[in-house]
Amino acid sequence: MVDLLGYGEKDSTPQSLITLALITGLTLFFFFQWDMNSLLIESFPTFHSSTFPLVLVFIWRLFCLAVGASALVFMYRMETGTMIVIDHETRKERLTHPVKSEKFVTFSSWTLLSNFAYFLIASIATYMVLVERSAPQWIEAFQVALFSTAIGAAFLTSTVVRLVILPGEVQQRRNHDHQFLFHNQIMHNFAAIFLAIEILLAQPQIQPEFALFGLLLGVVYAVFAYPFAAFWKGYYVYGFIDPRLKYAPLLQSGLAGAISVFYLGLWLGSELVSYNFLLGFLLLVLWVSQIVQFKSALPKESEL
Repeated sequence: MVDLLGYGEKDSTPQSLITLALITGLTLFFFFQWDMNSLLIESFPTFHSSTFPLVLVFIWRLFCLAVGASALVFMYRMETGTMIVIDHETRKERLTHPVKSEKFVTFSSWTLLSNFAYFLIASIATYMVLVERSAPQWIEAFQVALFSTAIGAAFLTSTVVRLVILPGEVQQRRNHDHQFLFHNQIMHNFAAIFLAIEILLAQPQIQPEFALFGLLLGVVYAVFAYPFAAFWKGYYVYGFIDPRLKYAPLLQSGLAGAISVFYLGLWLGSELVSYNFLLGFLLLVLWVSQIVQFKSALPKESEL
């Protein structure tokens, strides 16, 4: 069996960085090839033309914004966090307790930040539409781009946490109550729930080309992770993100690709909502129900 998280005889960092540069170059090429800015501007009005009253959509977006802001403040002000990380020097797992801004290095926290940023811009844009003011084009483009990025990241995060991370904790019989604190609930569960409801409530018309934003997010996170570990805090939040791994170029490409794949699945879901609201509603409810978890499956008496 191939050990995807194993180290080879040589450091794969150069190959990893070249791979990320190629992905970035191709993504930017298609941005211009497909006239991405025009696609974003064309999509913007559909975020504010739902069959539901726009005031209701505005209230919903303000609610999500408030919850996201509360989670960010709660996360920052917590005395300490708990993370099992990979040490850059020893290449082994170790326990660390991040404080303040250091807690925002996980991909889950980036999911929360993208969710918050979307609802912030969406709330501003919706208010401008309600008062019949023209939104600047950068707000129009930014809202659609953030939505496309946030939904792919949120559904990927929920899926990995629900199907990989939490079962792994249970298998090791390790206490993981921290995974169900308020801010983690928002990152791992409610980010996906809020954005699924956003699809149903706003019924936006998005394009498959917007999957490119997921690729960029994955590349940016991978590029950020290496200097963070090598020159700053000395650890990787996830083992697969270490560019020195033998199969690191494949793994890092996989992260970027996975965000885009989840986006495309949600694009299809949004198309189904437009075609038949009831079927789209059932699909999204079923999907979300399979990727969220609100409490530990490990009984207290079974913990080591």
